[in-house]
Amino acid sequence: MLTRIRVCLLLVLTSGPSLFGADFAMAVTDKNYLDTQGFSVFLYDSTYHPVFVDQKNTAMEMILHGQRIATNGDVRLMPTPEQWDLVATLKGRQADKANNRLTANLAFPTFDFSYTLEVAAEPGGVKVSINLDNPLPEKLTGRAGFNLEFLPAIYMGKAYLVDGTKAGIFPLTPNDPRVKMLPLLDESKKAYYLEDWDKAKGYTEPLPFAQGKSVTLGIDDALARVNVKSETADLMLFDGRDRAQNGWFVLRSLIPAGKTTDAIVWHIRPDVIPNWTRPPMIAHSQVGYAPGFSKVAVLELDPKYNGPKTAKLLRLMEDGSYKQVFEGSIMSSTPWLRYTYSKFDFTSVNDPGLYVIEYADQRTASFPISRDAYAKIWQDSLDHHIAEQMDHVSVREAYRVWHGASHLDDGRLAPVVGEQFDGWNQATATDGKYKGGDHIPGMNVGGWYDAGDFDLEEPAQLSVIQSLALAYREFNLKYDELTVDEVTREVEMHRPDGVPDAVQQVKHGALLILAQFHNIGHAIRGTHEPDLRQYTHLGDGASKTDGRIYDPKLGPNEVKGNYSGKPDDRWIFTTNNPYFQWNAIAALAAAADTLKRWDDALAKDCLDTAIKAWNDEKAHPTQNPAGGGLGGASPAGAPGGGVLAASQGVISGAQGGRNGRGSSGASTGSGTTSAQTAPPVGFGRGAFGVGLDWAAALELTIATNGAEPYKSRLKELFPQMITAQQMGFRGWTAVRALPYLDASAKDQMREAVKTYMAGLDKQLDATPFGVPPSVGTWGGSGAVVDMAIRMYFLHKAFPDLVSPEYTLRAVNYILGTHPVSSTSYVAGVGTVSKTKTYSNNRADNAYIPGAVIPGYIIIKPDFPECIDDFGFLWFEDEAVVAGSASWVVAGNAAEAIIKELK
Repeated sequence: MLTRIRVCLLLVLTSGPSLFGADFAMAVTDKNYLDTQGFSVFLYDSTYHPVFVDQKNTAMEMILHGQRIATNGDVRLMPTPEQWDLVATLKGRQADKANNRLTANLAFPTFDFSYTLEVAAEPGGVKVSINLDNPLPEKLTGRAGFNLEFLPAIYMGKAYLVDGTKAGIFPLTPNDPRVKMLPLLDESKKAYYLEDWDKAKGYTEPLPFAQGKSVTLGIDDALARVNVKSETADLMLFDGRDRAQNGWFVLRSLIPAGKTTDAIVWHIRPDVIPNWTRPPMIAHSQVGYAPGFSKVAVLELDPKYNGPKTAKLLRLMEDGSYKQVFEGSIMSSTPWLRYTYSKFDFTSVNDPGLYVIEYADQRTASFPISRDAYAKIWQDSLDHHIAEQMDHVSVREAYRVWHGASHLDDGRLAPVVGEQFDGWNQATATDGKYKGGDHIPGMNVGGWYDAGDFDLEEPAQLSVIQSLALAYREFNLKYDELTVDEVTREVEMHRPDGVPDAVQQVKHGALLILAQFHNIGHAIRGTHEPDLRQYTHLGDGASKTDGRIYDPKLGPNEVKGNYSGKPDDRWIFTTNNPYFQWNAIAALAAAADTLKRWDDALAKDCLDTAIKAWNDEKAHPTQNPAGGGLGGASPAGAPGGGVLAASQGVISGAQGGRNGRGSSGASTGSGTTSAQTAPPVGFGRGAFGVGLDWAAALELTIATNGAEPYKSRLKELFPQMITAQQMGFRGWTAVRALPYLDASAKDQMREAVKTYMAGLDKQLDATPFGVPPSVGTWGGSGAVVDMAIRMYFLHKAFPDLVSPEYTLRAVNYILGTHPVSSTSYVAGVGTVSKTKTYSNNRADNAYIPGAVIPGYIIIKPDFPECIDDFGFLWFEDEAVVAGSASWVVAGNAAEAIIKELK
């Protein structure tokens, strides 16, 4: 029976017309990549990151029919390399327009191995060749090969054909035999944590699941079909998911011994559909629009697409029919990156109902026009994503347990001084009475998992506290859907307990920050996994450690009461810096003001601790660690950086803690380092170092109802906060200081806002969407959320100068009015939303409701990407807790704006 099925499959795949159409010619463009209509090839427009290494977006990359089907095309020393495995060093690259050829000069210096990777146009595709400067070193024979990785989301479940006769299906689940592949002799010594990780995994690699001279991938998919032929060694297909869930399918040929010229030669022929153009994409808000406000969809169009000049708005009637209610011209086309953009304005339609937009042969999913369109867009973020991220408690939703009470054995002072993985760093071997390896009591309370991993990033903790404290006070946020019991360490969703959820979350964060000050004496870098096995853990955070405090006197498997001999307790990185310290003071002051009347004892503890820390900091300022670093967390744009507290408190920047990734990427198994491309709302580019105590002064002024010395410090710093440099970052937070300043302060700020607004539109016109662009290697949705918050507060203070439409534009962007697709970036919110995210449940190809993803990035030089049905690219998909907290503020701001219109 099995043989009969295979024969039938083979007949289906090999009968009919030729797989590949007429030859086409590729040419090197002005942006230095090979291109033809429907197919592009990039070569090293991006490089591997020096810390995070493999981000699946470099070396040779192929875009076919609008999808990036392949990446990482280069020589590798393993069949299915993981994130931290050795990569070649790029020495230089050239684009030869005369011969339509791309070349990269590369080397593995450790092995004295250098070569040239060449991708040249040929009829119907490209020729890929590897030319060695010298014969392959003997020790690399059988190890060095050319790899090209193909996206699983496209090819899983699709057919492949080997040598025209052997058919197969790309597996949904990896299940290949494995073999030992020990480290190479003379290989440069890796960091100790990488060595330990390799040993823990057993040095194994999968065997190929297909092999031959010719492989056609996606033979049953007209949009993804591509044939690869090798003139040299066999082609082998591997499943990278055998080693890690975020692995890709790998096509590989080994480099033969003794050969230099054309050591590897592949011919790649994609089945490009003649005259193919990308279908129009209609970007719009997936939650709809409110009557009386702007309603503008953005059409993303292939430059060669010749479509109609009008679009239509159809109303979905009760009987299921569609009735046209509006037809309007699309505005003139604006080129941006590789597409063009037009706008469809249907603001004049205000009747409540369900609608769709129709353009050419494309029709959107339905969306409402309703006064309450934005009323619930933030709720999932507060009572699902942020709740699920709560550490040191169990979290249950009806029949489902999201996770048990995790990390009850926190934690040990990091025993290793210096740089660790994911950008973490411990500056000193001791801290107060603790030395490296000591258990620090009282640290197993409060806090939130930062992102798709489980560490407690200090910037994220401070961000969430201040964002939710702001939301509670600004919007009287009494929403209650959770039961939180800190004593029993239990959280239940959908069970109100009479205490606002925002208050309970602020309390949960405050407990962690108070523990730092009470047990260590100051703010810290955070709490992180001790090894890569824990770092790459997916699933229930409670299963990462045994929950028992490590006792070195016990044997490795010995347990004695609440102690064990297993050194799996997380490490506490106590490195401090002025940014952490001042913003921890701000967070505690904000918490104190929020907790009043709900938990007066804890509110008093927060305020007393914040005041003492203020006094101590003024008397003995915290210094930066040696070398001026921030202990692994740095201002926006620096690897490993963190989103630090904004002057008023909303830190966001807001993929949460991820600002370090703005200039980098992230880590695999749990991929996070705290930062993102946009500067945090409070410390932007050029703004760092100006008035570091502004946030603390502001929150203490509010918490003490204008007491000194905080009020005087506000007055002193106010002129700095409203400069042109600051207004686009944290200057707007000066609005919250106005009630405590002289009447003239508002006049001064009015002039500053006028100046800011005069240049703002020009800045926002950098993209067709009128929001900050995503220009780093970490998606930029956080900067857009920050814009929504910033413009709300400026509008509230100066409604005659600042339109409410800025906030709604930013919110609509997050909800679908953005490049690539119209999928809402808030998981589970909107008719069509992202349902595969880089969260701690990503191994299940799932999501956490309310998680806000980073969104599209630009695959250099000009390909915007955010893949809907794939959740393993952290720079597009990783939701961070601080981003969700910022979204709670932005969502409530949008709702408040709609309520303004009576």
